[in-house]
Amino acid sequence: MLATPTISLPRVAGLTQPTIKTAATASTIEFLQDEEPKTINDLIRLRAQEDCSDEPIVAYPSSGTNYVHYTPKQLDAFAERAASHYSAFIPQRTSSSDPVHVIGLLGPSNLEYLITLLAITRLGHTVLFLSTRISEEAYVSLLNSTKATTLLVDNAFQSMGKKIQGQCPVSVQPVCSRFDYDGSKPTTSLPKAYLDRNIENSNIAWIIHSSGSSGLPKPIYQTHAGNLRNYANNFGLRGYITLPLFHAHGISCLFRAIHSRKLIYMYNADLPLTAPHLVATLKSHDIQILYAVPYALKLLAESEEGVKLLASLHLVMFGGSACPKPIGDKLTAQGVLLVSHYGTTETGQLMTSFRDRADKDWDFVRPADNLKPFLRWEEQAAGSGIYELVILKGWPSLVASNRSDDAYATKDLFEAHPTTPHAWRYYARLDDTLVLENGEKANPLFVEGVARENRNVAEALAFGANKPRIGLFLIPAESTACKTNEELIDTVWPAIEKSNDQVPAFSRLSKDMVKVLPKDLVYRKTDKGTVIRAAFYRDYKDLIEDAYHENELSGSEILEGDDLLAFLRARLLEITNFADKSVLQDDTDLFSLGVDSLQSIRLRKSILETLDVGGQKVSQNFVFENPSLTAMAEELTRLRTGAVKKDLPTVEERMAALIEKYSDFPQHVAGDKPSPAGQHVVVTGATGSLGAHVVAQLVRQESVTKIYCLVRASSQAIGQKRVRQSLMERHVYHMLSASALRKLVVLPATFAEPHLGLSDRVYEQLSSEVTGVLHCAWSVNFNMGLESFEKDCIAGTRHLIDLCLSSTRETPARLAFCSSVSAVARTPGNIAPEDLPDSLSHAQGMGYAQSKLVTEHICRRAASQTGMSARVVRVGQIVADTRQGIWNATEAIPMIFQTAVTVGALPALDETPSWTPVDIIASSLVESLASKEDAGVINLTNPASFHWTKDLLPLLKQAGLNFETVKKRTWLARLRVSNPDPTVNPPIKLLDFFTAKYDNDAKGRKLSYATAKAEACAPSLSSAGKLSFELVQKFVNYFQNNCWNSPEKKQAKQTVLVIAGPCGTGKTTVATAIAEKMSLAYIEGDALHTPEAREQMAQGIALKDSDRWEWLARLRKAAALSLLETKASAVVVTCSALRQVYRDSLRQVTEEGNFDIKFLLLLGHEEELKRRTEVRAVEEGHYMKPEMVVGQLATLESPGEAEVDVVPIDTVKAKEVVVAEVEEIVREMLT
Repeated sequence: MLATPTISLPRVAGLTQPTIKTAATASTIEFLQDEEPKTINDLIRLRAQEDCSDEPIVAYPSSGTNYVHYTPKQLDAFAERAASHYSAFIPQRTSSSDPVHVIGLLGPSNLEYLITLLAITRLGHTVLFLSTRISEEAYVSLLNSTKATTLLVDNAFQSMGKKIQGQCPVSVQPVCSRFDYDGSKPTTSLPKAYLDRNIENSNIAWIIHSSGSSGLPKPIYQTHAGNLRNYANNFGLRGYITLPLFHAHGISCLFRAIHSRKLIYMYNADLPLTAPHLVATLKSHDIQILYAVPYALKLLAESEEGVKLLASLHLVMFGGSACPKPIGDKLTAQGVLLVSHYGTTETGQLMTSFRDRADKDWDFVRPADNLKPFLRWEEQAAGSGIYELVILKGWPSLVASNRSDDAYATKDLFEAHPTTPHAWRYYARLDDTLVLENGEKANPLFVEGVARENRNVAEALAFGANKPRIGLFLIPAESTACKTNEELIDTVWPAIEKSNDQVPAFSRLSKDMVKVLPKDLVYRKTDKGTVIRAAFYRDYKDLIEDAYHENELSGSEILEGDDLLAFLRARLLEITNFADKSVLQDDTDLFSLGVDSLQSIRLRKSILETLDVGGQKVSQNFVFENPSLTAMAEELTRLRTGAVKKDLPTVEERMAALIEKYSDFPQHVAGDKPSPAGQHVVVTGATGSLGAHVVAQLVRQESVTKIYCLVRASSQAIGQKRVRQSLMERHVYHMLSASALRKLVVLPATFAEPHLGLSDRVYEQLSSEVTGVLHCAWSVNFNMGLESFEKDCIAGTRHLIDLCLSSTRETPARLAFCSSVSAVARTPGNIAPEDLPDSLSHAQGMGYAQSKLVTEHICRRAASQTGMSARVVRVGQIVADTRQGIWNATEAIPMIFQTAVTVGALPALDETPSWTPVDIIASSLVESLASKEDAGVINLTNPASFHWTKDLLPLLKQAGLNFETVKKRTWLARLRVSNPDPTVNPPIKLLDFFTAKYDNDAKGRKLSYATAKAEACAPSLSSAGKLSFELVQKFVNYFQNNCWNSPEKKQAKQTVLVIAGPCGTGKTTVATAIAEKMSLAYIEGDALHTPEAREQMAQGIALKDSDRWEWLARLRKAAALSLLETKASAVVVTCSALRQVYRDSLRQVTEEGNFDIKFLLLLGHEEELKRRTEVRAVEEGHYMKPEMVVGQLATLESPGEAEVDVVPIDTVKAKEVVVAEVEEIVREMLT
């Protein structure tokens, strides 16, 4: 039977089966009644032999929008004559054993183009569709890779044809003219061909190519069978197509119309795409469906007449790129039945947003039921809600694969509808391509690479998806020499302007679309440090919108004094939505309130839209440069009036003012209630490396009863998650016992608030319990000025001092404030003493160091005025820990090391650093808090220094790094000419920083730090010792195994999730819940015991290891088999795995495939575990008895130092809480 439309419309009558003629000429194929076409040529011949063969099926203008209608019979005759014409130099295939040639076709999508492609298929050959918009190199590549023998070229492209002919072995011939096929010129019919239609059905009909936006375009092969299946999916409506036929969507729309016997109007290829031309055709002809790119919809949406014409159609379908939401929403609201078509060249049409008119979700496509089994949605990051669409093997129209399971990953990202099942909205391209509003595909990587080559640029990101032209964001380098954003753009522009000559016109960048963002803009990055493009576009969509409208901003309102302050306050409150609006005072530092880069840019935009600024240029960093309402108001008034800018107080004066502001302390008043036993310590900064190690060491101390982690988080659950992740990343979480975990309490805090954002009840509890505060948290932002550290950091420390003084114990709680050696980095002479410096100018010249020194003074004044212990602990250079060698690979020193790999050289520096491992710093901090030594300020840095070139470089070579030792300027030169791609050469991103530091002949200043007091307060400091090979080996191994590997995405491993622990901890309960919630297979370990083993354990007799080895082997085999059969991301297994040797046995599963293994070790109180086991034995008849708990707890071995794949879970909580915690951890593991 002939295929009928897969989607029917209420207003379209059902199709009737036409009568098929059986007579045929010598050169035609005769069709039996109800016979299906097997090739494109069959389809044309079939339509020409039906009763409706004299009814128009294609319309193309003779000129302008004066359309001429052509019937199937005419198309058939035209194809025959054109094929006869082409057979003079393209041999006709008369047998299926004759070779199939690839014939290239280059020209505009006019009638000659259509007749030519029909003629080539009639000759039995393959058509290679060539876009008119690609480069000469791309044409040559496609012709060579497809082994094309002939290139048919329209007159408009003859010069390109000549260029191509000299570079590849093709015969270049002109496309036939109207005279050659319309009957004016006598021709003879082709000889009869004896082709096996079943063989021809599987031959390649078309070759369509990718855009080439990320390299040279790639050919995509489409068979006759796949195409015909695709064309059978149609709406059965008279259509109008504005898409070129070399576009996959364009050729598909044309042949869907032919397949459904419905007339289709082709846009005149000689006309530009304009609203008047579109309107003229829609008004003059009875069109039911429009097939267009979003740009055509934009043109029509700009006039009331265009919108009304669209609303009068049965259907408006777009494809090629996403339609801008404002346009789609406008059209839908005006009654247009707008349908998004989604498909790819490799898969054919897949989904549309066809729906009832009452449903306004035009931008959510929905798969048909027959497609759903062939879809796989792969979430890009846990909880992101963004999925890549993958088409599975077996989908009939699939003609390509790029996955090991023969699936095809589309690289298209979607987000799910919040309520409608199986509805998906297109989000972006995974492969970075920018699809402009006219459907053109621009490659952002080229211009980004050009911009990144400039030493003043840290990051460059192009944008422009669904926009008329591309733009470029620049993020300045830390060490940029440019003083203004305009200067930065001027520095980069010559290279960009030159690069514009090397890209298509639609990809060229104009200077007004280059925008500079703040240096400290926070954006999501990959583990390699590169920007996550899709996330950036989503997070900063408002910035992108603003870039297209900024030139339109021109305010006229003149405001002064209080009116201006009121305006700024109102606009800022609208943008930030502070919970407590009273925090916004006239002189409050905005960034201390959490105002971020995006909000500051929005405020600037609002100012430009509203206020008269006297025609002056307002810096893009306006809010950063004037970070208070008063400062902004003064600067705006100055700009408008042309006044001279006033001199600001010196930084030392501002520092002194802040010290005075926060140095009026209440006295401690002891309470009369008994205090709880043990040490109760408040820790800040637990989500950082140092804080994580501090927490891990405190919880293991018997004298410590409770640790309160104050964390910046919106809820306690989020805070707990962040602390857990921090400890796991540093490989210290796995060694925590259940009792240690119970000591840990995470509290979401706001340091800028007097009671730290805690409720009165919680604050009072801390006041009654706290014995010490370890303050490690600080904003690590070297771009922020001094005042930006005030609220969160300086005032935050003061609020912690107040907490210490509010203690109801006999004495105030002790405070250890983590300062930095940068606070005294400008100390004159060669040694910085363990005391406050003589001058505030001794701080390094950045807000970070200055704020630390201000806070040092505040702490020492608190001690002097109240008698409390408030110790300043200046921390030096922190490096990898001594156990695992974990070190942040994006820091400057590890980046230098990485150049041994990416450049093959390391610099011979004349430096004598002092490095202290992070775990030793943590131990020393804990000791300094408890120390009774009379030392108000200590320098916590390794007393033992080393020489970079004489000591460190030989150890790096000994640890396995191969490199040449070169002078620092030679190293810089090699880095400068190395691979500019930061994904494979991350150190290139710090080129400007390294240049500023090392591109000189000056000898570095050697400032040492006195440490006698520190060593007395913190005995662990002396264990740091000299730089050792053991430490170097560990951090080199860590970098090589975890950080410096190839940026190519590794094949995801399947994971064996072992729910472990002694009996009574709820292994089965947790495992079954996790398996069900995450749709994973579940293996009950106890079920794999032999009957004899179960009987033995029922009698209270523990198994021997010889019995366990066989059982563990069965578990491994079952887990591996499950993963191989289900192809799932994980399998859940229950097994007590009490000893390390048992866990090691299970780890052998990783040798049986691309598997990983993780252990969730459930722990609990002995009495509680006995109770649970007894209940289970009574209620379920389980063989495990309460007596076994004691033996299992005795057998249980805490995870060893290297067992970082173990996560301890305290189960002395509600079942629901335990399950939720495990589920959250498992989801983190699997991503």
